[in-house]
Amino acid sequence: MKQLLSSSLIDQYISVLEQCPLFQGLGRPELTSYLRNASVIVRKYKKNDFIAISGDPMEGIGVILEGSTMLTRENVLGQRVIMATFESSAMFGEALLFSKRPLWPATIKALKPTTIMFIPLETFIETLPDCQQCQTKILSNLLEDLSEKALILTKKVHYLTLKGMREKIFAYFTDLHTAQHNQTITLPHNREQMAEFLNVSRTSLSRELGRLRDEGIIDIKGRKVTLLQLEDILEYGFN
Repeated sequence: MKQLLSSSLIDQYISVLEQCPLFQGLGRPELTSYLRNASVIVRKYKKNDFIAISGDPMEGIGVILEGSTMLTRENVLGQRVIMATFESSAMFGEALLFSKRPLWPATIKALKPTTIMFIPLETFIETLPDCQQCQTKILSNLLEDLSEKALILTKKVHYLTLKGMREKIFAYFTDLHTAQHNQTITLPHNREQMAEFLNVSRTSLSRELGRLRDEGIIDIKGRKVTLLQLEDILEYGFN
């Protein structure tokens, strides 16, 4: 059910919402005014609950107030492929907002107890009291985020077009190196999730990572990977 956020909920999550890409550049008074006037849906989920299943109707853009989620799809062979993971303050579903058929194209699952605020379409197209300027800024942020997500999707396609296991791993490491600005990178996925993300088997992935370590190309300890031969790895990055 759509609702106006209570003052207590706004106070509880205002610092998280300030970090959301949708609200970047808004001062706290502007954001608070928007939240007091926008009708939204707030839902809580337990670990492993399904937030949405592919084909379900979309209720609005999701903003994670707390917790984390994973977006997955199954390929034609019935294998699960991880499309993305989202943490607190992230948003998802923006590409569907103005679609004529707003149905979730993928399955979204809670990785731990999670609270999500869904912002429906009418909140973006109807004028809210004393929020005209902030609504314009929010729409601008939405367009910017859509551009960034389109680039990420293009990179994902890049992984899938690479034929060799090593090349896929190198492209994955390159993107993390670019994002983290460090020769020692932190993997956002465990081994199983990384295999699903790259659309390869976990066994083959583990074997190749072991070879890369034995050849002195990387050093890997848990989710920490040091790129010892950085130039060779960066050769397969997305350009």
